[in-house]
Amino acid sequence: MQQTPTAVTVRTATAADVGPLAVTLVDAFLDGPDGVWLIADPVERRAVYERFCAGLIDEVLRHGAVLTTDDHSAVALWQSYVSGPPDLTGYDQLVTAACGPYADRFRQLDAVFADHHPATPHHYLAYLGVAPGRQRSGLGGTLLAWRNTLLDRAGVAAYLVATSPGARDLYLRHGYRPHAAAFHLPDGGPPMWPMWRAPGGAR
Repeated sequence: MQQTPTAVTVRTATAADVGPLAVTLVDAFLDGPDGVWLIADPVERRAVYERFCAGLIDEVLRHGAVLTTDDHSAVALWQSYVSGPPDLTGYDQLVTAACGPYADRFRQLDAVFADHHPATPHHYLAYLGVAPGRQRSGLGGTLLAWRNTLLDRAGVAAYLVATSPGARDLYLRHGYRPHAAAFHLPDGGPPMWPMWRAPGGAR
């Protein structure tokens, strides 16, 4: 059942928010199609995600923008590709340290996503996650609309890869359109939907 939206304050996260936001990100993506593809065992997957997500948020805080709500129930990780790919200087070390024997699998996922990443200047929504107990309450859409408004004012496009049909439908409602045909992760993996939003949400 869809919950009734309530007033939400969107703000830029700080280093003090990393812990609770990592919990939200882990819970939001743990059982997603790409997560299951990365690590089949759910116990191993949670252990790796708990290490990886905290480090990832910290990295994006330094080289991008992390948005959240006051209760940490939603989080969005954005990176600027206006002048080329961001310099995530610690990312490779993070993958090695956090993912252990699954590091190559994470790098394989990154390589597939990179192969489909557009060269046109844009901002990239790497992750948008909502705590399971708060999903379908409008939080994800609120964070998305807040950032889209800023990008519209700046005349900057946005790009993302939807990892589930539900996520794809959310982004369609916010002016994102298919950027190319859906692609599949290797080894019989699930479909991924690359999506693009021109400034103003125009096609």
